[in-house]
Amino acid sequence: MIETPFPRFDAPLGSRADDVARQLAAHAAMDGPARHALLQRQLASLLGHARAASPFWARRLARFEASLRSGRTVRLSDLPILTRRDLQRAGASMRARSAEIAPRDLLAARTSGSTGRPVEVLRYLPFYAPVHVAIAMLEHRWHQRDTGSTLAVIKDAPDAEQRGWGWGAERTEGAGLRAVRNLIEHSPEALLAWLDEIAPRYLSTTPTMALRLAQLALSRPGGVLRIEQVVTFGELVTDQLRETVRAAFGAKVVDVYSCEELGWIALQCPRHEHLHVMSASVLLEIVDGSGRPCPAGRPGRVLLTGLHSHAMPLIRYEIGDHAQWGAPCDCGIRLPVLARIWGRERSFLRMPDGSYRIARLTGEHWRRVAPVGEYKVVQYADGQIEAFVTAPRRLEAVELERLAAMLTQVLGEGLRVIVTQTDRIDWDARWKRTDVIRLNRLRGGS
Repeated sequence: MIETPFPRFDAPLGSRADDVARQLAAHAAMDGPARHALLQRQLASLLGHARAASPFWARRLARFEASLRSGRTVRLSDLPILTRRDLQRAGASMRARSAEIAPRDLLAARTSGSTGRPVEVLRYLPFYAPVHVAIAMLEHRWHQRDTGSTLAVIKDAPDAEQRGWGWGAERTEGAGLRAVRNLIEHSPEALLAWLDEIAPRYLSTTPTMALRLAQLALSRPGGVLRIEQVVTFGELVTDQLRETVRAAFGAKVVDVYSCEELGWIALQCPRHEHLHVMSASVLLEIVDGSGRPCPAGRPGRVLLTGLHSHAMPLIRYEIGDHAQWGAPCDCGIRLPVLARIWGRERSFLRMPDGSYRIARLTGEHWRRVAPVGEYKVVQYADGQIEAFVTAPRRLEAVELERLAAMLTQVLGEGLRVIVTQTDRIDWDARWKRTDVIRLNRLRGGS
């Protein structure tokens, strides 16, 4: 039987998520040494399973076989990093081949491909489902939500309405309305009118959509829509977003960090704006360009190890994000603190000296110069930067020149910048927009 030291899945199916949620809450309150020892046992269980059941991992972990067989500790940092390309190339050889894993217990998850070629992973539902639901329940409790109230969800999914929020919340805490609208098929104006109609207490959507809705709400005369919390996912959360949402709706922005490959990664602290890593489910590392651990305050590459990824083990998987550690939190939750998530690697610009720099751009940078609506900054293979902007009128040549000068000042001296006004921004990746990207081609090329 496939076993995992933590959490235990001993409760009957109907109450399993509640039982796991209680275990996760206890885990979040553990001191560092006790939690580390528990997670080392969990990691050893995963590595042993991966070596025994997956042809890919049997090869990759071959030099650690003696340690794994004897039960000696294998340091995570000694294992090779798993890249997206490794995952794409490995294919079926990465999957676990075990008679205990029945096809009915598997769920395929596929990424959107917004940062390149999509990848597909398999989830082992007997472990993944109760942990996924339990973390969702824990997140509701951290932020003291009334799950008997109305939750509006705006994402890339079919329109729907149901009683009960899902994720098991309605089992113990009531059955509020969960109403979903597709953010592609409906305009922001129509979505804001829909929110006026249903008057939700909570809203869940992407930061891009939350900002647009807030801006529309602030620009209209008359009544005010009040929302208690706006829960965001899938994109970077900025100070501008938090301030605008608070001004428009009186709402607190609560961010969650997740990915298709592994599910929940980190949840926003109930007291502060930083996030706590769900280390009972996923081990998160932050490393520099040479693979060395980054200290608190220094951005680095995010590596993830899914402690319950038994159907298709993901160990030290480089997801493509950058983040930085923060100091321990005073809220009573002892889980590791993510001070900031910097976003996908493609959000970094390559400087003339070959280094990479985080692009800190907000709408205010643009609007101090000209009435820019949306913008998208592209860096081509030769380092040339082209900024595409929209505006309610045709911008004058001097305004375009000033915008280019602003970008050079904000992004870094030495960069070659041009600004192109367009009627519409091509966002490519549906709802998961990236406003600063790098392309491996020249301007005008393919």
